[in-house]
Amino acid sequence: MKTSRQMMGLIAGLLFLVCLPRVGILKSATPVLRSLEFQDHFDSGKLGAWAFPFPGDWEILSEGPLHYLHMKRRREPGVPRRPLQFALLKDINMASFELETRVRRNGRSMIIVFGYVDTLHFYYAHLSGDRGSEQPVHNGVFIVDGAPRRRVAGLDAAPALPDREWHRIRLLRNALTGSIRVFVDDEAQPRFSLQDSTFTCGKVGLGSFDETGDFAHVTLTAHDVDCVSGNRFRVRPAKTE
Repeated sequence: MKTSRQMMGLIAGLLFLVCLPRVGILKSATPVLRSLEFQDHFDSGKLGAWAFPFPGDWEILSEGPLHYLHMKRRREPGVPRRPLQFALLKDINMASFELETRVRRNGRSMIIVFGYVDTLHFYYAHLSGDRGSEQPVHNGVFIVDGAPRRRVAGLDAAPALPDREWHRIRLLRNALTGSIRVFVDDEAQPRFSLQDSTFTCGKVGLGSFDETGDFAHVTLTAHDVDCVSGNRFRVRPAKTE
């Protein structure tokens, strides 16, 4: 028969095993892909959610009840030739997302940046008043990959911003399939469409290649927002708390 001291030791050992952290289970857990929703109608008068290369080049204006982000000064593109003048949504890297905004050009075009890794690695949708077949670097989806920007979609597409009125632009990105689709106003078919997986995680931004214009009613539904910016799609491990 076991002594009382032995019994107490056995019970203590069993309790220790029960209370051990389940390291193996947590280590193999499926990563949690966090999603979020964001909107900015610019009616607060604040731009704290955005990062600007030149903050003095941007302001919030209004027309009646409509408030909008106005880009009031153009800047020269970078070398290798690529756009630099755009506002990035701060602190949010995302893989798959749906971005919608209203856009109005003052010159010939505006852009929406996405998959932004750094100043030499990102995509942008060029929204122009002319066709790519007329101007090879207008109206389509372009990629900057450590070299001058190059077109990846939209050569023969109709102009995305045919006039200087407001137009609704919707950009859908599926990082798992590589799908990129850009819709204009209420069209059922995308104006630009392609599949590319060069950059599968990054930031989004609003701006222009070398002109000025306006953005209003920004809404974003983002998925996989804990991805790590870079060429490969990765997510952070599930949190253990």
